[in-house]
Amino acid sequence: MIKESTLRTILAFLLGAAAGAAAALLFAPKAGEELRDDIAEAVNDGVNQASVKGKVIKSQAEKLVGRAQDQVQAAIAAGENAYSRAKNA
Repeated sequence: MIKESTLRTILAFLLGAAAGAAAALLFAPKAGEELRDDIAEAVNDGVNQASVKGKVIKSQAEKLVGRAQDQVQAAIAAGENAYSRAKNA
């Protein structure tokens, strides 16, 4: 299971990387239109990367939920079985 602190670390890294990229673009010696294009491209790349990471995290979460549901069902079945055996003993 992904810990909340791990997710925070990943998010902080992505935000730091985006801020660094934006700062680099702002201080680069380029023409205004070229700079705006570069910024737009960098933002689009960041959004795409965040989307991909979000999909990966969603997939992992769905798998974890599925496993948890299976374990709960197995525990319920085991409890019902034990109760039935104890009742009939």
